[in-house]
Amino acid sequence: MAIRSQVTCPHCWFAFAPYDALWISEHGDLLGDVRLGPDHAQRFLPDRFTPTGAALDARGQACHRLACPACHLELPRAVFELAPLVLSTLGAPACGKSYFLAAMTWTLRGLLPKQFALSFGDADNLLNAQLQQYESAQFLHHDSDELVELPKTETHGDLYSTVLWDGQPVQYLRPFMFRLAPLAHHPHGRQAHTLGRLLCLYDNAGESFLPGADTTANPVTRHLATSDALFFLVDPMQDARFRRAVLARQPQSAAVQQALAPGRTSPLRQETVLHEAAERARRYRRRADQKRPLPMTIVVVTKFDTWWPLLPYPEGRLPPAWTYSAAAGIAGVRLREVERVSAEVQGVLRDLCPELVGAVETLCPEALYIPTSATGCAAEVDPKTGRRGFRPKNVRPLWTETPLLYFFARWARGLVGHVAKPSNSEVRA
Repeated sequence: MAIRSQVTCPHCWFAFAPYDALWISEHGDLLGDVRLGPDHAQRFLPDRFTPTGAALDARGQACHRLACPACHLELPRAVFELAPLVLSTLGAPACGKSYFLAAMTWTLRGLLPKQFALSFGDADNLLNAQLQQYESAQFLHHDSDELVELPKTETHGDLYSTVLWDGQPVQYLRPFMFRLAPLAHHPHGRQAHTLGRLLCLYDNAGESFLPGADTTANPVTRHLATSDALFFLVDPMQDARFRRAVLARQPQSAAVQQALAPGRTSPLRQETVLHEAAERARRYRRRADQKRPLPMTIVVVTKFDTWWPLLPYPEGRLPPAWTYSAAAGIAGVRLREVERVSAEVQGVLRDLCPELVGAVETLCPEALYIPTSATGCAAEVDPKTGRRGFRPKNVRPLWTETPLLYFFARWARGLVGHVAKPSNSEVRA
């Protein structure tokens, strides 16, 4: 596969030519890096190589791993081979990002190869380790009857890397990274080397969007400057007006109370997160590229299993967001159907939370509104232990794949097709 002429580090967003990349020493004695500290292998620019192209470190050991020349953090090979698609997910604390991301990526792992003839896999297992753990907890748990609760996204810990700049520590957000490419039986299978993409998915804690939370020492939201799309997660059950509207339709609904996790509600009004993100996106893009437009915004409205009575779909049975065409031999996204549901959700939100829709339209007038449920069921509480969670045997994600499928179909042409005729007899890629 050809190497890209310019690469952007997904950690610190420094752009560089591939030949400027650093190599990571393999010999056990070569420890201590100026950027990463004494416990990390040294980074270096090589002047000796093996016949197969591997760099030789100072002790003559063949090396195979590469790093950014600025921050020195390790980069997967896919960064040098595939054009990036940058997706930023954000939302107030306790909006359900961890559940949504795990359900979305797990569903796409099986759906894309089987129905859309696309490979979809981890570009770096280490970077994706936490998301893999979330997927396993929800969908591959050894005891399907055990209550499982995912931890909230934090502002520190395993999702972050610390880099020393002139002795001062700077914290960078680690992206989740996935390879995406047409398979041989895809209509564009012969162009896999040019159509393949590297999906860089950033997951910020809601607290990262508090005023003053993004600083030179903590630049964890500056991926907004390069984002192709924003997934803004909204938990409508955090809004008292929304809860009252659901209870008016279903007065005996116990799911409304279960939707609010004790100690996990947000002190922030949700539209303030979007206002802050929009301001940062404008600020950082002025620095990076004044001509680059603001990203497409998809509003992911979570916990649909609780508030479905507000839409005209009995028991929350949404229409299929995609369909398989036997004639085309591949599935396509039903764009018009998704947009129709989006308009219905937007109407409900405009009636109940007009300030939220106003904030969205200020950032992106053509925003899409997608109802989802990462679990398909309400949380349960163990009466003996008081433990709260979801039983894996009951988890049935609903429409979690739809936001990314729609994004691929509309803005990553050539990868995911869309239904071109109402009869679903034709799919266009």
